[in-house]
Amino acid sequence: MKRRRRPGGAVPRNPMTYSRAVRVLHSTKAAPAETTRYATHMAAIAGDDVDVSFFSWPRALFGRYDLFHLHWPEAFAADGWGPKQLAGTLLTRLLLLRLRLTRTPVVYTLHNHAPHDGPVSRRLRAVYRGFARLTRTEIHLVPEPDRLTSAETVRIPHGSYVEPFAAHPRSESVPGRALFFGLIRPYKGIETLLAAFAETDTDDAALRVVGQPLDTALAGTIERAAAADARISHRFGFVPDRDLVAEVTAAQLVVLPYRELHSSGAALVALSLERPVLVPDTPTTRALRDEVGDGWVHIFTGTLTADALAAAIRATRERPAAPPDLSARTWDRVRRAHVDAYRRALAGPAADRETVFAWLWGQDDNLGDSALRRGYADALRRRGPIAAYVEDASSDYISGLGLQPGDRVFTDLGAWLAAANAAARRSPATLAINAGEFSLSGGYTLRLLRILPALRRFRRRGGAVVWLGAAVPARRRGRTWLFLRLYRAADLVRWRDQTTSEVFAPAPAMPDWALGLEPQGAAHDAPRRTLGVSLRFDRPYPSAEWIRAVRETAERLGLEIVTVAQVRRDSAYAHRLARDLGGRAVAFGGVSHATHERVLRGEYAGMRAILSDRLHALLIAQTEGAVPLAWTEAAADKLRRHFDALGLPWVTASPDQRIACLRAVDDAALTAHAADSAARLAAARAALDEVRDVLAGDQWRPAPRRAAPRSTTPRSTTPRSNTARSNTSA
Repeated sequence: MKRRRRPGGAVPRNPMTYSRAVRVLHSTKAAPAETTRYATHMAAIAGDDVDVSFFSWPRALFGRYDLFHLHWPEAFAADGWGPKQLAGTLLTRLLLLRLRLTRTPVVYTLHNHAPHDGPVSRRLRAVYRGFARLTRTEIHLVPEPDRLTSAETVRIPHGSYVEPFAAHPRSESVPGRALFFGLIRPYKGIETLLAAFAETDTDDAALRVVGQPLDTALAGTIERAAAADARISHRFGFVPDRDLVAEVTAAQLVVLPYRELHSSGAALVALSLERPVLVPDTPTTRALRDEVGDGWVHIFTGTLTADALAAAIRATRERPAAPPDLSARTWDRVRRAHVDAYRRALAGPAADRETVFAWLWGQDDNLGDSALRRGYADALRRRGPIAAYVEDASSDYISGLGLQPGDRVFTDLGAWLAAANAAARRSPATLAINAGEFSLSGGYTLRLLRILPALRRFRRRGGAVVWLGAAVPARRRGRTWLFLRLYRAADLVRWRDQTTSEVFAPAPAMPDWALGLEPQGAAHDAPRRTLGVSLRFDRPYPSAEWIRAVRETAERLGLEIVTVAQVRRDSAYAHRLARDLGGRAVAFGGVSHATHERVLRGEYAGMRAILSDRLHALLIAQTEGAVPLAWTEAAADKLRRHFDALGLPWVTASPDQRIACLRAVDDAALTAHAADSAARLAAARAALDEVRDVLAGDQWRPAPRRAAPRSTTPRSTTPRSNTARSNTSA
């Protein structure tokens, strides 16, 4: 079968069909021996599917590589007009020409928006423009809306240093010692730190400066400060990992008073070695504080003062009981994210890439419906841009799906199916059947009568079908056969619970997509002082006995009651419950799903536990650290099925035991439940990562169909094999 060509004759490369490793050339040099730098993280990406090499001019101009990974473009724009600078400019132009002529895609990691030590020169602007035209994927290390290119953006956090530093011995922390380390450059504020420390009057405080000064002037400033104050010491030069670990762990506090801080490897070194940091107040540092937990990231506003420094030293004399949470920055997760970014960059511009036609319709006023489908869409987007079918959904609902630039929205089922079939003719295409609970209702049945014929055409044209994260907990006479046809049309199936395999059709189980969403609330900063309650509007109002048991539980645990509405129609119940329980209500007013989710996550982050008969109120609160409890009088069996699959049977209880469970729960029980919930959440996230990896690969896709010779032999009625459904578990 001939492959479609781009205008100009080049064949789009599909990295998912490479028979060899993808060759990536980084624009930075390899890390020196015995030191761990950002380049070390890039080297760790190497594996069976990726071959990593580092920069040299001969390799860049004449070597063989499939993708160029750009870091710090200012390295290609040295100032001055000497022979070395002019040669560098010429070589950079040759490199850009080579990348353009060979159509080698560029992945650009945004380490900073501009050079730290000088203005953006005309030469650097030209370098930015040259690489921007070739960039397919722009990687952000921190959450931010700004971009430097028109390419799609993806956030991949800077990896932690927990793993590479684990082999080195640690020092005992010296009480009162503050440490500044790293390459010493003017923008890092070392002079401000020296002045602030000189004004502190804490007798047992000490300041240690470790690193290589950029010039002799900075070195002289530090030496003079040390000569004038015996509490200050320094060690100049590049420090190997073993010595760096010893220096950092000997400190009580690491101080990084940078005038500009976009992302900081030094902060991550300190946190990886379980030493708190003092940093300026920026969006990046606030996000880091929210991520790693209370007590690890201390923030000062404006210029560092002696008072702010002394306060941080006092505050860190006792380290937090729990280590900083760096689970999102493991090297394995960072590696997989980079491999995915490379895959998408090599897949070409959107016109040449696979499109994923995702059925993302849900209840328009139900925040849980949009949240779980956002998790589904995020996983599907690893294959290509999303074409979402949302039926008659409002813009409020669509806001909760997290659609990205390049994604499309369809409100007409016929137009969506026609676009899917047209895409399958041109290039690879995937159609994703809706996630969530299927009730085999009349509405779903009518949709299937339109979808199934189009699905057959889609598959004949080479399209692939996935059905991930759904539940069909019961059969229904006269309608089940349609849903079984949908199941048989899918190439990759995962159910949300084991019951669906038992009563409907066999396939491996997976956690709900909502559990894979990242927390957004200030979970580690705010103490947990509330008990959440969220009840369905379409169930009987709880009894006076249950209301009394909830009030007694909150009083016994010293918690304020907060009633929340995660579905807009639950708002009246939330207000009524707040009055009867003596709490406050958070209703779902006239705001978008995205806005209300941020509000609710902030509330969930302050909850010690939540009582609810809504599955996604429990799940989203669980991702924010609240203990999920389905001890409500109207809790349905759907909750038991889901939490039993997660390994959390205590979340539910039999109807006659729910009030008794409320009256029996105490501080120790909630603490134990919180630890169990966190462990099961981590396991669920790992399982979802495995599903995403399977989805991103091609092993489950059907082989390209070829025209078969005509035959008079009757067609076999044997169902087609589907190893992706039955043999590949996640």
